[in-house]
Amino acid sequence: MRSLYKSALAVLLILATLFSVAGCRAKRPELMDPDCFEKFMDAVCALDFSAAYSYLSKVSTTEPTPVPTAEPERMGVEVTPDPNATQKPDEYITAEAFIKKYESIFSALGVTAVSYEKLSEEEDGDTLTVKYSASYETKIAGVLTNEYEMTLVREDDHRRVLWTPALIFPGMTWGSTVRVNRIAAKRGDILASGELLAQTVTTSAAVADKDAIQDTDAFCAAAAEILGMTPEEIAEKLEKAAGKTVLLAQYSEKELSPDVHQGIDELEGAYMIKNYGTYRYYPQGELLAHTIGYVGYVEESELASLNEGRTETDGLYTVHSIVGRSGLERAYESVLRGKDGLTVTIRDENGELVSTVYKKPVEDGPDLHLTIDLKLQKRAEQLIDLVLWGDDTAGAIVVMNPTNGEVKALVSYPSYDLNQIAISANAEYYDKISKQANKPLQNRDTLGLYAPGSAMKTFTAAAALELGTVTPDYIFKGKIVDDYWTPTEYGRWVWPPIKRTELKKRTEPMNMANCLLHSDNIYFANLALMMGEDDFFAYLRRIGFEQSFPFELSVARSTLKVKFDDPNYWNLRSIAETGYGQGQVTISPLQLATMYCAFRHNGDIPVPRVSKALYRTEGIEYKPIKTFESGIWIEDAFEEGTIETLLPMMKNIMSREYNGTGRRLRARGCTVAGKTGTAEIGSEKAREISWFVGFRVDVPEEDELLVLVMVEIPTADEYKYLKFDIARELISMDEPEEPKE
Repeated sequence: MRSLYKSALAVLLILATLFSVAGCRAKRPELMDPDCFEKFMDAVCALDFSAAYSYLSKVSTTEPTPVPTAEPERMGVEVTPDPNATQKPDEYITAEAFIKKYESIFSALGVTAVSYEKLSEEEDGDTLTVKYSASYETKIAGVLTNEYEMTLVREDDHRRVLWTPALIFPGMTWGSTVRVNRIAAKRGDILASGELLAQTVTTSAAVADKDAIQDTDAFCAAAAEILGMTPEEIAEKLEKAAGKTVLLAQYSEKELSPDVHQGIDELEGAYMIKNYGTYRYYPQGELLAHTIGYVGYVEESELASLNEGRTETDGLYTVHSIVGRSGLERAYESVLRGKDGLTVTIRDENGELVSTVYKKPVEDGPDLHLTIDLKLQKRAEQLIDLVLWGDDTAGAIVVMNPTNGEVKALVSYPSYDLNQIAISANAEYYDKISKQANKPLQNRDTLGLYAPGSAMKTFTAAAALELGTVTPDYIFKGKIVDDYWTPTEYGRWVWPPIKRTELKKRTEPMNMANCLLHSDNIYFANLALMMGEDDFFAYLRRIGFEQSFPFELSVARSTLKVKFDDPNYWNLRSIAETGYGQGQVTISPLQLATMYCAFRHNGDIPVPRVSKALYRTEGIEYKPIKTFESGIWIEDAFEEGTIETLLPMMKNIMSREYNGTGRRLRARGCTVAGKTGTAEIGSEKAREISWFVGFRVDVPEEDELLVLVMVEIPTADEYKYLKFDIARELISMDEPEEPKE
C-alpha cells in the first residue's frame, strides 16, 4: 500500500512539473518592438537618423571583443575561438558616425525624400529577415530604387536591426564609401565655313612654388623674360597668391612654345603643369568679334535666370561658372554649355570600384555652325580696314542672301581681339579700346541706330504708291527757288526751307524715277506731307519700323518718333524729314539690309539668320541635330506692282549710263539695283552717315547677294565715295581688285 502511494505521488509530481513548465512557456513575454522594421524605416524616411540609430542592435552599436590572434598559441597558450565574435573589430558604428554617414551620403546625392515597400519577411527562431525595396528621391540622380534585405534580432525581448552599410546601398561594406563624381560638359565650338571661330582648349600652366624660390628678384626677372611679362607683374602674382603655388600663365597647346616649356622647367622654383584646365579660345582673334561675342564669369544676379529649366544633374551655374557675355556666345549659352555627366559609385577601402549606383553620361554642348562665308567675311573686314583710317571713322557691313535671309558677312568696325577681353580681361587693352573715340566695343550692325538718309526714300516711294497718294508718273510742280522749297501748301511753315540734293546735269521732269535717281529731298518730303502722318507712319510700321526685329542677337528697335509731345521736336517739318530719312527716324544696318531683301524676295521680308545648324559627334559620326530653316518676318511687305515699278528705278541709280547717286559703284560682272543715302550728324554737320545698299539682279540662285555698307565719316570730299570702294569688291562677280589705301 505504501508502495502504491509512493507511485501515485511520483506521478502527481511529474504532472505538476509538466504543468509548471507549460505554464512558464505560456507566460513568456512578447517582443516589445514587433514593428521595429517599420519604425527604423519611418525614421530614415523622416531623415531622423538619430531616431533610426535607436533601433540598432547592440551588436551593431557596441565595439566587439576582438577575435584572439594566433600569437598566444605560439607562446604555448591554448586558444578557444569566441563563437560570438562574428564581426571584425571595426564592424560597429557609433551614433555620431551613423548620423554623419547618412547625412553626408544623402547630402551629396541631394536626397529630398525616402520611401519603402515591404516585399516579404521570414522568421527563423529569434531572427527576422525582411526583404523590401527603398527609393531615394535625389536632386542629382532622380529616383534611385534598390532592393534590400534587413536582419532583425532579439535582444532582451526587443527586436533590433542588425545594421550594416548595405542598408544604405546594396553592395556597401564597412570599409566602403559612396562617391559622387561630376563630369563637366565641354562647351560647344562655333564654326563657319568649316573653320573654328571659338573653341574650348586644354591648357598647360606655368606655376611657381614660393617655397622653392631662393631669390625673389632674380626669379621675377628670369620668369618675366621667359613668359614675355614684366618682373613687376610676376612679383604681383607672387605677392597676391594665397598659397605657395602660384599660377603665372596659361597656354593652349598651340600657344605653348618649346622655349617657354623648357625655360620654365629649367627655372628653379617653377614648373609646367599639363592639362591644367580649359579656357575659351578664339583662333581668329578680331574676326567676327561682335557677332561671336566672348565669355566671362557669371554675376550672382544672373544665376536664377541661367538655372531656370536646369537641374543639379545637368550642372547648375554658380558664381564660378563661365558663360557667354555677348554675341552668339550669350545668345546660345544654354545650348553651347551642354549637360554635365554624373556617376554615383561605391568604392571599397582601397578605392576600387564595387558597383555603380547611377550613371548619367556627359552631354557635351553641340557645335554651332554659321551661315557666314568666312572668305567673304575676311575680305569685308580687310576692305573696311584698308579703306577707313583714323579714330574718327567707323562703319558696318552686312552681306546677305536676299532670298533666304542667310547672313554671309557681318562687320562692325573697328573691332577688338576677343582673346584680350574674354574671361580675365587684359586691363590695359580693355582700358585702351574703351577710351577709343570710335568705340570698338559697340556692335554697329545690330545695336547701332542711324538716320537712314536717302536710303529711306525707297520706302517713302512704296508707301505713296500703295496708299494711292501718287502714281509713278506724278511730277512735283511746287515752287523751288535756288534749290530750296518752302512747303506752305500744308499749313504754316516756320522752319528753314527744304534743300534739294546738289547736282549737275539734273534729269527732268521731277518725277519719281528721276528723283530717286538724283535722291531729291524735296520730292520725298512732299510725298510724306501728302500722305500725312497717320497713313504714312502706319505704313512704315507695317513694313517693320518700330517693330521687334527677329534675329539671334539683340537688335535695337528702329524709331519713327522719339519725342512725341514737344512741338519743338515734332511738327510738319518732322514728317517731311522722315520722308527723306532725317529727323527722328533711325534704323540698324542689319534691319535696313533685311528690309531691302524684300525687293528681291517677291515682296516678303525674310527672317535674317546667322545660325546654320547645330552639330554633335555621335559615336564616329559628326551630324546635324538641328538645322535652322529660312522664314518670313513680314509677308507681302511690298506689293508685286510696287516692286515692278521701283526695281528698274533702283537699277538706274547704280548704272553707269545714268547720272545717279550710285553710278560710282561700277560693279563688275553683274547688274546691281539699290539705293545710296547720306544723313548729316549734328547741328554743325561736320560728320555724316553714308549708306550703300544694293543687290545683284538677273543672276542664278546660287549667286544671289545683297550688300549694305554704312560708314560714319567726317564731312569731307576725301571720304565721300569710300562706301563704293568697299561695296564694289564685295558685290562684283569677277576677280576683286585690291583697294588702294
